[in-house]
Amino acid sequence: MEQPWQYWLLVSTLYVLGGIGFAGVTLLPLRSWLLLRRNTPLWSELGAGRVAYALLVLCSVLALVLSGASLVNVARCLLGLHCHANRSGGWFFLACIGAYYLAFEAFAYAVLWAARRISRVAA
Repeated sequence: MEQPWQYWLLVSTLYVLGGIGFAGVTLLPLRSWLLLRRNTPLWSELGAGRVAYALLVLCSVLALVLSGASLVNVARCLLGLHCHANRSGGWFFLACIGAYYLAFEAFAYAVLWAARRISRVAA
């Protein structure tokens, strides 16, 4: 019996997010560091710049902690310990890291866009 299209959409989404998560293991700490270092002048501004930088720090820490917890589960799967109900557990945890990475990038982009917009209005 053939699977419905929703099944294939879900499986494809998990594999794509898993691939992004595979890259996100390295990209998330790197992008966090680069964003915080590049936007350090926001901290010297009063108001919106300082709030934007604090939100970037909070988002970076949250994304790193959440992806770190999933990374422990991925390592557990790779080492052959109890992983999940079946073999797809590792892909699921990589997909979680991919979702955290995409959410981090989207949130950071939105915060920086709003900070630039507010600073233009104030100037």
